[in-house]
Amino acid sequence: MTPQLGAVKVERLLVVGLGITGRAVCEYAARHGVSTFLSEQRSLSDGERRWLDERGIPCEECGHTDRALAGVDAIVLSPSVPTSSSLVDRAVRRGIPVYSELDFAALASPSPPIVGVTGTNGKSSTVALIGDLLRFWNCRAPVVGNIGRPFIDVADEAASCDAIVVEASSYQLEQSVAFRPRVGVLLNLAPDHLDRHGTMDAYAEAKGRLFRLQTPDEVAVLPGDLRERFPQGVGRRVFYDDERLVLPDGAERLSPHNRANLRAALCACEALLPGVDRREVPLDRIVAALRLPHRMEAVGSVDDVRAIDDSKATNPASTVAALAAIDGPLVLLLGGRAKRGGYEVLRNAIETSKIRRVVLFGEAADRLSDLLEGRPVDRAANVEAAVRVGLEAARPGDTLLFSPACSSFDQYSSFEERGEAFARAVRAHAGFART
Repeated sequence: MTPQLGAVKVERLLVVGLGITGRAVCEYAARHGVSTFLSEQRSLSDGERRWLDERGIPCEECGHTDRALAGVDAIVLSPSVPTSSSLVDRAVRRGIPVYSELDFAALASPSPPIVGVTGTNGKSSTVALIGDLLRFWNCRAPVVGNIGRPFIDVADEAASCDAIVVEASSYQLEQSVAFRPRVGVLLNLAPDHLDRHGTMDAYAEAKGRLFRLQTPDEVAVLPGDLRERFPQGVGRRVFYDDERLVLPDGAERLSPHNRANLRAALCACEALLPGVDRREVPLDRIVAALRLPHRMEAVGSVDDVRAIDDSKATNPASTVAALAAIDGPLVLLLGGRAKRGGYEVLRNAIETSKIRRVVLFGEAADRLSDLLEGRPVDRAANVEAAVRVGLEAARPGDTLLFSPACSSFDQYSSFEERGEAFARAVRAHAGFART
């Protein structure tokens, strides 16, 4: 069956970018008999060319040319492709509709209610929690989007779902022209991805697109202090940080940022399922749903020094939240490729925390050293060396916190790869014990 994107019947599709999302869109198009062309800015690997050949998908690489636009009915962008791309500009001038993968998935299938979640930090934890809470209340609700599984992967099974929970990044929302969640959740806002968006205002505008198309029958969940910053849409407003909202028993034992994620998740579920009782959710179920890899993950201990992997902390605000979650003295490992803003707030948090030492590594070490002038700081060439230096500085009872506040792309392909490197280095150390 040929997909119908709103009023557009798609018989020939252009997919721009062959990452995880691009592959998923190509697979969907192939299943539905849509003629597809792939355009990629970089040079493809031999394996990628074979993958395309096996599916009969012609392609161009090392740039986007007008050849890619010939005769196409619609374009789907991979999240890495900015809307400022010259290809997008040429397509718009020719009247060719340009969609995000979130648009494509929502329009190409009979979709159940969508819960969309965005924010600078906590997105993956919150969508995982919402998905688990909905399952607790007997709903079939796959979790998709920026958390790892593209939305389009579940498009063919969407009609049998009660809801779809979507983690939406600023990159995806910036591209979106039709994505409209029944419940939109904005968790927070802090400087991040300014290399893509340019300014905080542009970054906030991308995030606010989550609410832009909502109607009065739909719900926007956000913290009260951002109500003026995000006026988009006409959805009913729910402020998840309202302290009058009751939490399940034991929730006070969660870290502050996870209590915030829980509040937002419960508000989202209640908007979708009026009448559910938030107090009946057992705390152990909540804790299990929040336990995602490389997010404040306990690795073990070395000579009674607890090691925590928070490699997902790719911006300063994430590390600030991690510091607030740790009681007692700690050694902090910071480094990677620096973001463009937010480090002054991190410096203030470091000055008021019980930090015994900061160990800097990677490309950002010089910048972070200048920022932390006057603090006890050590330098290391890489993550493995940082672990060694950090453990030497720590004392029994301390926490070794790996919360880099930077992206991983100076030395690693992803925060996951970087987190695994940290965990391996800890486990390889003499005196390691699992906890």
